[in-house]
Amino acid sequence: MIRSRFAAPMAALAAFTGVVLSGERTARADDETGVLSSHHRTYESPQNFAFELRLGAYHPRIDTASDLGASGPYQAEFGDGLRFEVSAEFDWQAYRIPHFGTIGPGISLGYTSSSALAPLVHPVNGSTLSGETTSLDIFPTYAVAVLRVDVLNRELKVPLIPFVKAGFGLAFWRASNSGGTSYYNGVIGEGHTVGTQLAVGLALDLNFLDRRTSQGFDNATGVNHTFLFGELDDYNLNGLWGLQKNALYVGNQNWTVGLGFEF
Repeated sequence: MIRSRFAAPMAALAAFTGVVLSGERTARADDETGVLSSHHRTYESPQNFAFELRLGAYHPRIDTASDLGASGPYQAEFGDGLRFEVSAEFDWQAYRIPHFGTIGPGISLGYTSSSALAPLVHPVNGSTLSGETTSLDIFPTYAVAVLRVDVLNRELKVPLIPFVKAGFGLAFWRASNSGGTSYYNGVIGEGHTVGTQLAVGLALDLNFLDRRTSQGFDNATGVNHTFLFGELDDYNLNGLWGLQKNALYVGNQNWTVGLGFEF
């Protein structure tokens, strides 16, 4: 009788306790889910800089100098074959223009070289070339202001970023042969040339290919965007409108392509 008298209350208490414990487990699971989701929340890290690896065709404008006449010494020595410049650029995206893009300074350092067998003044056994190689090494550098219009990419999800660059350039150059730096009439074959630098281009943000992976890459490394780009460059290295006397015109106008990162 006593056992049966307490059977119903005990059953009710057990049922109530089960409901409470189940509620606690559910609440705890919800809390843990919230904690886990907060740890895995996607976000974009601060973006302040850009870095570019660059490759472009390069043909120095040496033969365009007016005081060389029609002689064309560069083409006569090295021909008109395709040559390339490898370079790197680092930009500081110092200011973000709301609903437009970023602007800030950028610097670059590059290298290109031309080489060929030196011609003979008088042919020998019918040959007009000697066995000695002559080279021209050029190290183009520049400091520019860079404007990137990324509003299409950031706000409209169109992964295209037009950009322009403008500033000043400086190229160091050296003519040499197997004996070292060249001399001509007592003048050493090395120096530098100043001028201007202009570029317009278009970048393709590769994040649209896999946004989940790009977000994970950003979380792990701080790289916001990875992009391919192409730009038309004008290295107008001609002595800065005549301010530099006897400047060797080592500038170039051509296309450059590359891979870039914003972080």
